[in-house]
Amino acid sequence: MAFQLTKYQDTAARELLQDAERLLRQTGNRKLVFKAPTGSGKTLTMAEFLTRFADDHDHPPCAFIWAAPRQLHEQSKEKLEMYFADTRAMECSFFEDLDDRQIGENEILFFNWESIRQENNIYIRENERENNLSNIIERTREAGRAIVLIIDESHFHAQAETSQNLVSVISPNLTIEVSATPVMQNPDRIVPVEIEEVKAEEMIKKAVILNEDFKSIMSRGRTETIKSELAGSTDDIVLREALKKREELARAYEAEGVAVNPLLLIQLPDRRGQADEDRQTMIVRTLADKHGIRRENGKLGIYLAEDKENLENLTRNDSDVEVLIFKQAIALGWDCPRAHILVLFREWHSPVFSIQTLGRIMRVSEPERGYYDNDTLNYAYVYTNIDDIVI
Repeated sequence: MAFQLTKYQDTAARELLQDAERLLRQTGNRKLVFKAPTGSGKTLTMAEFLTRFADDHDHPPCAFIWAAPRQLHEQSKEKLEMYFADTRAMECSFFEDLDDRQIGENEILFFNWESIRQENNIYIRENERENNLSNIIERTREAGRAIVLIIDESHFHAQAETSQNLVSVISPNLTIEVSATPVMQNPDRIVPVEIEEVKAEEMIKKAVILNEDFKSIMSRGRTETIKSELAGSTDDIVLREALKKREELARAYEAEGVAVNPLLLIQLPDRRGQADEDRQTMIVRTLADKHGIRRENGKLGIYLAEDKENLENLTRNDSDVEVLIFKQAIALGWDCPRAHILVLFREWHSPVFSIQTLGRIMRVSEPERGYYDNDTLNYAYVYTNIDDIVI
């Protein structure tokens, strides 16, 4: 399967190769950061870098560990296997796939960061088959291979104490942190991709528009805050405005002759309590009663830890799901290019619009096509009644 790289992806892959090789020739545990915006194709760029790394021999033999949060490691493994399908540049494995309980040269061991962080995890603790992480690493080193640790979506977990302990267990020759918002202290090198480069290639939308058609005032203090005319409104009004926009976008896609069903995201706070459950019930009822959007007709998707519905083809551009209710968890490494509008209600305790959350609606629906003639489709939209929005 052929992948077409953008100019900035090609440049970043080249720089990553040069820096990684330079750092691996030095002693000690070296650190490299790959910083690129959400939607820029970080995994694809890493796959290209790894392909070139395998082809090149200006470095010691290396084994790789790819750590990612939640189930993102499975998604990454799948993407990389597709990328390596023709070249077989790298072998992609889970723990149970390893031969001789060690990581081979140009082999990547994928694992879920949270599960391995738990001290009682089977891969961490001593076990009768000696198939735990420390032993695997020891055997890999004894075989003469340097270890490269890739921490994906690193902002999410890399600074936690247990994560730091795990990094010291692995003691990699080189750590590569991959994130839109990296957290690594004192890296030796940084390979950045600028947001303007990604927009120039039409890979992400031009900008985010907040509460369109409602006046907003920005105040500059220690942080920039925005007060919007929509701030005093009810949840019903916010929802109505957002759904009106979704309908407008759906008509615009139709006029372009494109089969994209724009998705509206409603993000609930991560908290769990009676008030939160009541609000969720209210939102579901309002969507059904006033807008005809319900689980039963396939127009409402739910992506919560305790409740999942209509998720099967959610990320397909022509999926029937028009609205998805989710919590913070989904904001991590989740790809759904047709996601176009984000709704946040005012019960948020810390209404900081993070790059990670906005990144979910910033991808263009068809990266191979880029921007549309109708400019409305080239922007992302946020609707909220939060009083003071911190950007």
